[in-house]
Amino acid sequence: MKETKITICSYDVLPNGRVKPSALQRYFQQVALEDISAVGATYQAMRSHSMVFVITKLRMDFFGDILSGDELTLRTYPYKVEGVTFFRAFELYKNGELVCNADSRWVLINYVKRTIVRPTELPFEIPEAQPASEFFPIPRRISQTAAEKSVERTVLLTEVDENHHLNNCYYSDYLLDHVPVDVLAHPVSAVCILFDHEAYLGDVLELRFQTIDEGFSAVAVNKTAAKNCFQAIFALDFSRKI
Repeated sequence: MKETKITICSYDVLPNGRVKPSALQRYFQQVALEDISAVGATYQAMRSHSMVFVITKLRMDFFGDILSGDELTLRTYPYKVEGVTFFRAFELYKNGELVCNADSRWVLINYVKRTIVRPTELPFEIPEAQPASEFFPIPRRISQTAAEKSVERTVLLTEVDENHHLNNCYYSDYLLDHVPVDVLAHPVSAVCILFDHEAYLGDVLELRFQTIDEGFSAVAVNKTAAKNCFQAIFALDFSRKI
């Protein structure tokens, strides 16, 4: 388990002063990197073994407001390995109160071949620790019956990371930018993303939205690769108006 302090900056929030899910994902990504780097699994060391961690599932839930200027305590817990999947959790506390947690799944892949590597082949030991909070379950799949809105978006250079694919933080930005509702009027209560296939620079994604009880479901089809890119649930608290 690793703990660090963060401050929500002006560039981390929407025009209403509330944090963007993608901003928290970036902090999650950084603290996870620092956690595994402490046991020797630095980016350079992993790359020397042609290995990289790739996220496959993420669910983030909000229990309180996170605003510009807030000082938070961030904790991460690598808590289980099951089959080829690594489980990692995150918790955010404000003034000692849990305001957000996230559960995630990762796999280890060969950087060149883009094939899954067994956890036993990882030449570093990552100590496990159990998170303090409980998490909502991550669904196996998110289905749609009929899309009510669709929009195309092209993967841009500034959205691609060192692994040469669309960085996982931008997936929630895609949802936030195109979900068919005023996201500044109601607080985001949850974001759940299932990552199906990587997207690369120049790929054209078609995002399809459908209304569900929690808010909206989304399916993104990579039209360039003719594959599903991701599935998602984007939930808003319609009982509260900002």
